[in-house]
Order: sequence, then structure tokens, then C-alpha cells
Amino acid sequence: MRSVPGTVGLISNPSSGHNRGQFDHICERLAQHPLIHHRITRSPADILHVLEEFAALDLEVLAINGGDGTVSAILGELLEKRPLPALPKIVLLPGGTANMNAGDIGVRGSLRKAVDRFCQWSNTQCDGDDITRRALMRVVIEDSAAPLYGMHLGGGAVIHGTEYAHREIHSRGLRDDFSVAIGTLRTVWGVLRDDPAFNRHITTTLTLDDGVPTTHDSLILTLSTLHRLAFGMQPFWSDEPGSIRLTLMEQGCTRFARTFLSIIRGRPNSNAVPASGYHSHNADRITLQMSGNLNLDGELLDVDGQVAITASPELEFLRL
Repeated sequence: MRSVPGTVGLISNPSSGHNRGQFDHICERLAQHPLIHHRITRSPADILHVLEEFAALDLEVLAINGGDGTVSAILGELLEKRPLPALPKIVLLPGGTANMNAGDIGVRGSLRKAVDRFCQWSNTQCDGDDITRRALMRVVIEDSAAPLYGMHLGGGAVIHGTEYAHREIHSRGLRDDFSVAIGTLRTVWGVLRDDPAFNRHITTTLTLDDGVPTTHDSLILTLSTLHRLAFGMQPFWSDEPGSIRLTLMEQGCTRFARTFLSIIRGRPNSNAVPASGYHSHNADRITLQMSGNLNLDGELLDVDGQVAITASPELEFLRL
């Protein structure tokens, strides 16, 4: 155990899903712990200023209280601009709507319980903490002004399932894994019924590292540096080297319902093979050539051309 706790900074987005309605309580709880330097950001433009302020504090741990989009924006600035002299350890609190990132490499449970655990930890900062290393995806869209960062990128039916979840589920106050599970099941049902609202697909030319480009009619496209997605989904099964994990299911893939369910459980059945329309790969550099939409940690991207995706340096995440 450390004799002197290190400096801890926390950035909160009060507009994130679970922060709404309980942010005053969370601020009061954090105010009882002077070792936590708490800062509030209300727009992406605030992030770099806060990180530069933390640089003067010789920060050792950076905690983020927000959703997946907030996490991506803050870690993107941290990696791209390098405002801190050294990369800190990261703590993710489940302050957003879906909290996929926090569910895999952050503090799990309700936001209030996670904040309580984080506050208790800040007093001792035990050396035996559970540390997990993950990269982010650095995403550069052709003709875009600046790179984007994220930990999950989806296309095809993933987009339509997300739209359904926001429209029909999150609007009713349902969040976290339960809402994503409902949205996923509704997407599968829509694909099986050939519902055009869910069964739209995109032509994608895919290049892995220095490999040969291949073109697919993609029904579902998902890329991530996470190991566990929402409600425990583990849809990647390749044992190839590489920090970015990719699964692609082609339009017309056979035995869709049974094979899809086996894949998201992390136990792909014998039908999950390229000949049946199912692909899984790992790589450190992936290039997509496509025209359509992608969802990067909740942000909808309109793409017409090339998307270059590379793995960032790994960060250390504390699970507490």
C-alpha cells in the first residue's frame, strides 16, 4: 500500500445518461474527498483545458464519469494532444446510458455504488489493484479535419439497432445492458423478417494490416478493442495477433439466428465460417472503403470513401 496517495483527477459530464437526476448527489459525495480533483465539462471544447490544468498537478490517475462518447472524447484528447507529461492510469465510472466501455474495463454496478467505491479507493490506492490494458481505435475518415478515437465501431444492422434503442427504449428511461439486449433482439427479429428498417446492408472493402483487400456485402460489421461488449457479448473469435478485433456477417449468411446467438455468447458454432458468411479477424491496422453510416461509441459518422483505423498505444485501466 502506498504511504502517500497519488494525485487523482476526475472529469464529469453532467449531461450523460445516469448523471441526469443524480449529479448533485454525486458532487456532494465527491466533495467529501479532497484528494479527488473534480472538474466538470459541459462541451468537448472544455476537455483540453481541464487536461492541461491536470498536467500541473502531476496526475497519476484520471477518472471519467460519463458515457462511452465522453470517454472517447477525453481519451482521444489525451492520446492525440498529449497534454500530460505521462499517460495516467484510467478509471471509468458508469455515468452514461449504455456504458459499454465501463462494463468491460471500468467500475461496474450502479453509478452511485461505483462512485462510492472510487471514493473509498482514493483514500488508500492499493498497489494490488486490478489493471487491464487496452488500446483505443484511432479513426481517420477520408477528407475529415481530425482523427477520432473510440473503443467500439459498428455498421450495417448495428446502426439500425442503435437507432431503435434510442427511439423506443432509451426514451422510456431504460438504460444499460437491459436496453441494449432488447435492441439487439429486436434487430435479430427484424433481420429474420427481412424488415427493411433493420436489414439494410453496406458494401465494404476491407483491408487488414498489409493484406489483400476483400469486398463484402456487410449485414453486421463490428470492430472493438474491448473484449466484452454490452450484456456480456463476446462476438470475436479470431486468434490472430492484433489489438483491434473485427467481426463481419455478410448479407445472406446462413442459419443466422442460431449462429448469431452462438457468436455473441463467445461460443461460435460450426457454421460460423467464411463459407457461410461469417468472418472474424484481429489486426492493428484496418482500412474500410464504404459509403454509409458508422457508429463510433455512440457518435454517428457519415462515410463516403476510406476509413483508416489504427490501434493507439495501450492505456492502463483500473477496475477497482
